[in-house]
Amino acid sequence: MPGTGGSRQWAVGLREVSKTHGSGRGAVRALDDVTTQLRQGSFTAVMGPSGSGKSTFLHCASGLQRPDSGTVEIGGHDLSGMSETSLTELRREKLGFVFQGFNLLPALTTEQNITLPVHLAGRRLRLDKPWLERLLDYTGLADRRRHRPGEMSGGQQQRVAIARALIARPEVVFADEPTGALDTATGRAVLQLLRRLVDEVGQTVVMVTHDPVAASHADSVLLLVDGRIAEVLGASSAEAIAERMTRLEA
Repeated sequence: MPGTGGSRQWAVGLREVSKTHGSGRGAVRALDDVTTQLRQGSFTAVMGPSGSGKSTFLHCASGLQRPDSGTVEIGGHDLSGMSETSLTELRREKLGFVFQGFNLLPALTTEQNITLPVHLAGRRLRLDKPWLERLLDYTGLADRRRHRPGEMSGGQQQRVAIARALIARPEVVFADEPTGALDTATGRAVLQLLRRLVDEVGQTVVMVTHDPVAASHADSVLLLVDGRIAEVLGASSAEAIAERMTRLEA
């Protein structure tokens, strides 16, 4: 199952990671000497004010961007020593991504969108049909497997995107504002799905969010300020998270 392989107790590790965007007088240090480890089978929320480095943290932690300095490890793999080809293969086969925009192909059915990563990987991945059926059940999409994105609600489309992120049984799922385009009730259902996947399947989830309610579904909340980790909270209520964020921003 995801998040349970080997003897390692953590899925993602960052050591002294820094990243600067731009150059010269316009340079912005998005991450500043960040060190942290994220446990396997856990749900981590990453929060912070606008410009605090949340998205850059996710991009560096997932190998979408290379840091200027420091090291990132995923599943025991040191990303700094990997070629672009190897890094692309690692992201495709070991990681899952969920974004605010669903990024579904409109001409494909639910099932085709979900299984697309496996088909794109060619012989490197094989479709696990029992796992596909389990995902369709988990996401409540079994009766929508032949529907196309235009025939479904936003919440249903996001659940398709989550199932697609999970189809290759990734070690880590990275989610960037996954409920940002959803109404409150639909967003809550998506967060409950992610929580269930952590609790029942052992999935590791790392989620960037600006919403304390979303963060309250996580096991821990990593608070970023000015590109640094200001604090790490354990499982907390939305009110407690919001209060702590207000204090950090003051």
